[in-house]
Amino acid sequence: MESVPSNKTKDNKTNTDQPTNTSVASEHMDSVRYEQLLNESPTTYDLFKKGHDINPDAPALSFFLQGTAYKESETFSYAEMLTEIHQVGNFMDTLGLEDDAVVAMLLPNLPECYSVIIGVQTRHIIMPINPLLEPEVISELLATAKARVLVTLAPFPNTEIWSKAKYIAQHVQSLAHVVSINMADHVLGKKSLPAKVLQKRQDIIENDVTALLFGSKAGLPNHINWHNWKTAIAKQPGDRLTFENNKSKRRNSLDYSSFFCTGGTTGRPKIAKRIHKNEVSNVLQVRAALGDDFVGNGKNLLCGLPLFHTNAVMVTGMLPFSLGSHVVLATPQGYRGEGVVANFWDIIEQYRINFFSGVPTLFSSLLNIPIKTQDVSSLQYCLSGAAPMPIEVFNQFEAQTGMTILEAYGLTEANCGSSVNPREGERKIGSIGQSFPHQEMIVAILEEDGLFRHAKVGEVGNVIIRGDNVFAGYYIDSQNKDIWLYDTVEDKQKADNNQLDPAKRWVNSGDLGYQDSDGFFFLTGRKKELIIRGGHNIDPKLIEEPVYKFGDIEICAAIGKPDVYAGEIPILYVQPKTGASIDKQALEAYCQDHIGERAAIPKEIHIIDEIPLTPVGKVFKPALKRFANVEAVATLLNEHNITADVTTQEDATYGFITCVKVTDPNQLETAKHLAGQFAIALDIR
Repeated sequence: MESVPSNKTKDNKTNTDQPTNTSVASEHMDSVRYEQLLNESPTTYDLFKKGHDINPDAPALSFFLQGTAYKESETFSYAEMLTEIHQVGNFMDTLGLEDDAVVAMLLPNLPECYSVIIGVQTRHIIMPINPLLEPEVISELLATAKARVLVTLAPFPNTEIWSKAKYIAQHVQSLAHVVSINMADHVLGKKSLPAKVLQKRQDIIENDVTALLFGSKAGLPNHINWHNWKTAIAKQPGDRLTFENNKSKRRNSLDYSSFFCTGGTTGRPKIAKRIHKNEVSNVLQVRAALGDDFVGNGKNLLCGLPLFHTNAVMVTGMLPFSLGSHVVLATPQGYRGEGVVANFWDIIEQYRINFFSGVPTLFSSLLNIPIKTQDVSSLQYCLSGAAPMPIEVFNQFEAQTGMTILEAYGLTEANCGSSVNPREGERKIGSIGQSFPHQEMIVAILEEDGLFRHAKVGEVGNVIIRGDNVFAGYYIDSQNKDIWLYDTVEDKQKADNNQLDPAKRWVNSGDLGYQDSDGFFFLTGRKKELIIRGGHNIDPKLIEEPVYKFGDIEICAAIGKPDVYAGEIPILYVQPKTGASIDKQALEAYCQDHIGERAAIPKEIHIIDEIPLTPVGKVFKPALKRFANVEAVATLLNEHNITADVTTQEDATYGFITCVKVTDPNQLETAKHLAGQFAIALDIR
């Protein structure tokens, strides 16, 4: 039997000893140096200031508005960025907010985002929000967190953010201030004046004629104080934080720094509370894992992931900023911006990019963009995370480009990253690498009352993490049930009495995996039942709950179907009530109107007689996953005129494997290539 390995490769070793407690490249920063740096930079502001002090005149951030005009960019030095960070912090201080006030940021990727994030953190708590969420969802999140300020986008053609901001202002009672940033300020050259005219026109359209006199205030409730970003910031001192000597106002390492919403871009995400120490320590842990020269020494990094996501904020933000390096921010839509992927290698050449971070779908797209005459010799490493990378994509990308992909793993609850494949030495394709230094990551077999035992080599269990980087818990306390794990009964008792150092408790990632004898981790299952579309997490409940209100539906179940480009796409299975019939087209239209996030709208709806259930009556989604996997593989092969028998079989590690028996042996290699594009466990013969 020949087989095509997936990115979830089995470890056939029979050794049952405990895995080696190995961290990747820990020689880059020993524990003494780690603690020293942690003490020197207690907050994200201090961390940025460290990078600034290396060379204040060095370029910190460049930004281009359009992928089709990537050469037309703005560049800001470290001195200029620090000035704006000071102004943001000082402005927030003038609002007279509580020390733990939450400032929400509802913006596309703009240069101001970094200044907003770091500047707000000098005084308060930043809460980045995904602008693609529906206004009802955003309002619910902000109301839960009792947000006091909303920093958002002023009316601008072909954007919906201001309309959402007006809705939010009317429905979030805690909100007192709205600050609007004008995208027209980033239109350069001869297009600048027309852009500002268009912006003003859009302001009048979305509000009323009084916008000519009062700007965007016209569209907001009377109790909301509206501020124009440019005007408000300009009034503030930029050479210092006016409150920096006031200990009651200055944030410290144990103060809350940010509230990030888990669940990626969809659903009703949980609000994860992070302190400054979480964010600073994780930056230092990455540096310990990969070395300061990885993204330091004035290197150039490309940021195309959204700045409401912790990866963009930390890996292509605080990490290079802490080392005085240069971040290139690609369009308000990031990698999704028109012309970014099409001109990707030109962008790499133009800015001499040394590193970028992306999700597997980005790498899949880049396979269709050949490197021609562009000089991309500056590019050293690419980091892939957020979702499993199909092994075929991995191999093709490295073969075609000659570049090195480092697969990594992390979660918002552990700030950002927790493991990575080494930049030097052995990498294991399909592995998420070894644990970062100065934190712990193991596989655990869960027991009762929050206790566990360490898994043996090759034994599948829950991936758990602890360290300075692990978050402070979810905003809603009831959501913290069962996420914390403890080494001993004594630690559990101390935790119950609030006497345990938070860094000594383990957070349960919910992901299943195993560790081999070399200390490399392999994931075998998904966190709960999340659908991962292009690296974005979709909670099936976001689909299922509205659908149940459609009528005549007995049971419904949303799952992820394998997809070559997106990794997974959401699909929906529906079982009608006895004697009822469901109009498929009507249900499709209903989903379009009632599901709160566009990315979660099912790409397929299947109306079936009976949805499989467990013996206790719960929906048995693994059976549906089997159907979806078989259909996805069979359809792809059929499109390429390959005849094959596609089935599934039980597997002790993965639950099941998708099996492909090719009729014509001459088509075997082609079948391997095609099916290998799916991020699923496969057996092809």
